[in-house]
Amino acid sequence: MTILAVGILVFFLTHVVPTNPVLRERLVGRFGEKAYKTGFSVSSLIGLALIIYGFSVAPRMPGYAMPEWGVYVPMVAVPVAFILVLAAYIPCNIARWTWHPMTLGVLLWAVAHLMASPYAASGLLFGSFALYSGFNLLGQFARVQDDPLPKQPVGKDIVVIFLGLSLSIIMTVSHIFLFGRSALPWLFEGHGTGLPALPG
Repeated sequence: MTILAVGILVFFLTHVVPTNPVLRERLVGRFGEKAYKTGFSVSSLIGLALIIYGFSVAPRMPGYAMPEWGVYVPMVAVPVAFILVLAAYIPCNIARWTWHPMTLGVLLWAVAHLMASPYAASGLLFGSFALYSGFNLLGQFARVQDDPLPKQPVGKDIVVIFLGLSLSIIMTVSHIFLFGRSALPWLFEGHGTGLPALPG
């Protein structure tokens, strides 16, 4: 799990920089705004690539106990998480109602995966994202809130929901190829749910 741990470290250290205004300004002053943004993007992508690869090759070592129904949680939680993340980038009423849709979406995604996968690598990956998102959310609520976003047409919410559900379906199908794990283990692996595993 070394590669996974390094990827998580690179990814989160990169994202800590924008939360430190003094450090960020020093980097921008020394390298320029464009170079800073490029470095941030490249470092984030490197960390993300290491996370994806590291998780796909990590051994399935038992890490913690989970409830039998935990494998079903992502079926409901992950589509909602995708919708929330998209709402952070597409103006809609969902962003007005939730205030911090990106952080909420990542937190929901992480907790759902913790409930569904009892392996050590899962605990390391999703536990890290859950802790980071939780602390980030607390920090966001502690700060002075911005003015409410303007009301948006309901059609934009429908678009965000449609895109979120579509991305969720795409991710479910491609999950096995990206991460080496099925997004539907209860269907294809039996995975301790009492359900029979499919042949092959």
